[in-house]
Amino acid sequence: MRCSDGWGGVSYAPCPPEEFCGRREEREHLGALLSRAGGQAVMISGPPGIGKSSLLNWLAYEVQERPGGLQSPVLRGEVFDLPGMIFSVFRDLLKDLRRHAATARFGGDLGLESMREAIRYAGDVLEKYVAPVEPVGLLAKTGEEIIGVFAESPEVGYDRVREAFLELLQELGRVMSVTGRVAAVLLDDVHLASSLDRRLLLDIMHDLPPGIFLAFTCRAEDGTCPGYPTMQEEIRNLGFSTIRLSEMRVSEIQELAQRRFNLTINEAAAGLLEESAGNPFGLMACFNTLNYRGLDPTLEKIADLLTGSRDPADLAYSGLPESWKDWARELSVLNPPFPVPVVACMLGLEGSSLADRLREIGIFRRLPGGEYAFAHPLLQEHCRRELPDDAKSALNARAADCFERSMHRLSGRLHALLSLACHFFHAQEYEKAADLNLELGLRFYHREDYDTALVLTERAITAAGYLGDDALLAAAEQQRDLIRQKIASPVRAVP
Repeated sequence: MRCSDGWGGVSYAPCPPEEFCGRREEREHLGALLSRAGGQAVMISGPPGIGKSSLLNWLAYEVQERPGGLQSPVLRGEVFDLPGMIFSVFRDLLKDLRRHAATARFGGDLGLESMREAIRYAGDVLEKYVAPVEPVGLLAKTGEEIIGVFAESPEVGYDRVREAFLELLQELGRVMSVTGRVAAVLLDDVHLASSLDRRLLLDIMHDLPPGIFLAFTCRAEDGTCPGYPTMQEEIRNLGFSTIRLSEMRVSEIQELAQRRFNLTINEAAAGLLEESAGNPFGLMACFNTLNYRGLDPTLEKIADLLTGSRDPADLAYSGLPESWKDWARELSVLNPPFPVPVVACMLGLEGSSLADRLREIGIFRRLPGGEYAFAHPLLQEHCRRELPDDAKSALNARAADCFERSMHRLSGRLHALLSLACHFFHAQEYEKAADLNLELGLRFYHREDYDTALVLTERAITAAGYLGDDALLAAAEQQRDLIRQKIASPVRAVP
């Protein structure tokens, strides 16, 4: 995707499949797995910026769209960095399945009564598990008025969610096996998933039926993916595959430069890039900056770019137009996916003009549901790190105000509440932050998402301390102790 506004660069979003470069061994490996009988699973891992999402994009095209290919349905979900979005990625898979069932292309198989019933039941169970206790009128309330509505346990527990989703995959696998095809379930950025989502993923792999191909990406970086070692061990124990991506080689770097940027890189320059910036994100940052500054791709110019930046995200950011940098800074405090009304409020733009502008900017991407996110998470992480404390507080206060102003227009109740809890806290609006985070923490405690419950409750403890509210502090500390007891207790073994 080429971008305008005087930049003329290539978007940092996952690579379109028709422009995908290199990774021939990995692609052959995936193709061989797709041809095997029985349910298959593969974990694609590697450090940030190495091209995991782009490889998943290519795989989706191979399975569903490539002429002469499998022509089989693909169900896709992406996990975002907001603790508490329980099973949102699995609900996205259901949305894809419903869309496929309504099409002429796949409706004949996926529209069968047995499939419709399995989809309906799984959807009902997931909605009951994650829905707020008081869904009607909840979002019209402000933070301090939401007190007490989350104290009840959900109508269904984890075991029922697992049962419903496994039954759905069993039926989907049966239908695919009858037609001689395979349904691909593709999950991106599983390292951001909640403990419950990772638990469900492991349970699915233990009972993966024939006719289902499961592939997911996970950032392999110290301290970033709590479930990575467990997933890696489980996959190996089950006889499934892992693909660990590494830096691109000289020939692949030259192919990327030519195909996506129309740049000719000699072997010496490509060799330098292989040694110092061999991941696709770093290469794109270098090539985009060369083009934006009108520099020739010589060994000397590339060496100057690399030595003048702290990391690939810093280089990518430095090579952007100033107006884009402003937008990136202002939106970096939001938790993806970004609702359009909130983005418009943050930037002071109307919804229609906003969509036109964002479509032309290479640092954001539009998601299937109509929301937005940074084109690559490394860009957002960089912008957040570079924000001064006073700017961070002010932007979080603006974000909280925008969410409150836009509540009646937002469909994602859970995302809105969790975002508000985060923005109130980082804006140092401690009275609202203490109440909302404490109540949300209690809600996630009852839903057995103890990691999220602990994050929220510890925010409430910090806020109560700043307020000097001893009663609220004692209640929050008691709740934290209960959560820690649950975390420390033995978890149910994966069957």
